[in-house]
Amino acid sequence: MQRGTIIKQRKAWTLVYYDRQVRGGSKKVVRVWKKLATISKEYPSAASVRLLADKILAPINDKRYPAEATLKVTEFIEKHYFPAMKSELRPSTYKGYKDFIYEAHIKARLGDIKLRDFRTVHAQRILRDITAGHRTLLHIKAFMSGVFKFAKQEGVLDGENPVKDSKVRGKPQKFQGVAYSVEEIDQLLEDVADPTANNVVTFLSFTGLRQSEARGVRWSDWDEPNRKLHIRRAVWQTRVAGTKNAASEDSIPVLPILRGMLEWRRSQVKPNPDDYIFAGKRRGSPLNFHNLENRVIKPALEKAKINGQASVEWKGFHGFRRGLASNLFALGVNPKVIAALLRHSDVSTTLQYYISVPESETRLAMEKLEARVLNPPLTGLIVNGRVVG
Repeated sequence: MQRGTIIKQRKAWTLVYYDRQVRGGSKKVVRVWKKLATISKEYPSAASVRLLADKILAPINDKRYPAEATLKVTEFIEKHYFPAMKSELRPSTYKGYKDFIYEAHIKARLGDIKLRDFRTVHAQRILRDITAGHRTLLHIKAFMSGVFKFAKQEGVLDGENPVKDSKVRGKPQKFQGVAYSVEEIDQLLEDVADPTANNVVTFLSFTGLRQSEARGVRWSDWDEPNRKLHIRRAVWQTRVAGTKNAASEDSIPVLPILRGMLEWRRSQVKPNPDDYIFAGKRRGSPLNFHNLENRVIKPALEKAKINGQASVEWKGFHGFRRGLASNLFALGVNPKVIAALLRHSDVSTTLQYYISVPESETRLAMEKLEARVLNPPLTGLIVNGRVVG
């Protein structure tokens, strides 16, 4: 057990002791100088700062922390947390954590704070210093909390997560996302005559899938006898991975209007079972929705506007997912059924309000929407309520 040496250094009491630290990737015993307090009436002698010194030495003497706990928080994040998370997180989530949260907001504010020295006050100061909305601050807090949770799981730290009791300023606001109405979907299907783009709009409107999930659906995922579509994977850029979370990996009902579109598309492309329903022209990889949007959909809508036709404002692919929820709610469908259809997995609410919705109810809800848009089943494109092709 070491007690260290308390010396005078630049009008302050300084503790000199030995510590096990990670230097240059290897563990070493190093000599450390740490300022305890400025020499004053409150701290006139070495004996007066002994309690401060013992507090610093206690975890070292108890061997409470391994050498890795002396890493800077930034070093731990970059050398341990991110490499471990890269294989666990969705690529888009990983990139958002790394670029938007860590690099943009946290890294510079962490400075040289060591992992074992990080306290709730540090987390609070970081959150207070960042100029951002309530939702963004919640994401930043969740990221920091995740880092220290990982450190505990790896045995680098023990005790309470220091981020847990930090507070995010502001109040939660209702998210106002864009959504397509039934009328807008109908107009889109008229303005966009390209078969693939038309099929994508129909597919997203009647499945509520995320863009990444729609890109990852294969023909073999379509369970025709049971009128289901299994959601098993997602595609971000060129990477094929699992769905956003366990709740997202589920199945959704296939209504006649959607079945008609799938049958028509299958007759045109003549795919193999493992082909993607929306495959690119090269090598059969998942279709690039970003290119489809910029090269086909937006020009078609602009052309309709120039020709004096009633055109629709393009709101992005996620607007179809929000649109499905909004349109079903407007039809009087129970919000719990809508949540089941969208396979939502919001951690802040799911833990308190987890429910199981019978498949018969979800199918009935989708049939309500189908009846509102069209009566006859689709075999090709939808134009003003009629099938073309």
